[in-house]
Amino acid sequence: MRVHHVLITTCALLAGLPAMVFADWTLDNTLSNVNFLSVKNAAVTEIHQFRNLSGSVSDSGNVTVSIDLTSVDTLIPVRDERMNNMLFETELFPVATLMAQVDNAALVALKPGQTMSLEAEVDLDLHGKKQLLVAHLQVIGLENGGLLVNTTKPVVIDSKNFELDKGVKALQTIAKLNSIATSVPVNVRLMFVKNTKNE
Repeated sequence: MRVHHVLITTCALLAGLPAMVFADWTLDNTLSNVNFLSVKNAAVTEIHQFRNLSGSVSDSGNVTVSIDLTSVDTLIPVRDERMNNMLFETELFPVATLMAQVDNAALVALKPGQTMSLEAEVDLDLHGKKQLLVAHLQVIGLENGGLLVNTTKPVVIDSKNFELDKGVKALQTIAKLNSIATSVPVNVRLMFVKNTKNE
């Protein structure tokens, strides 16, 4: 009876812990990157990125990646500020979230150097709107059980689907540009570190 009581108590305590504790992998922000391309005046293409990312892959294969939109980096501080205020409206929507479900057993089976192609449905929550997208990915097994996830083709985000088109227009006006493309290709490089678990 005492053992049964201990098991019940332990399960109750574990149930109250954050989900991240049970994650198989945790995103390494320093080795990860989410970047997107902008095209202005139908000719000039520039690459931008977000500096702060977090995320995990759980034991059940739930993938979550959070993007701190305030960390947008265009290499021009005034443009970063305008994107925060006029495009993303980060005071109201500071974070974008990607969620997906993958085959956790297949990930665990990856050996160092092995690769796996993956087509995943990704639920993107951005600017208060959600859309289901398809991401074409390559997963590479790393030493110590880590995973490197790369897009094999860009995920195209249409600003209109997230009510960002008004912000794009505002940026175009303030920068005195003839045009800014409203469809944006996004690429990711995500490094996940295997969590150590006490047996």
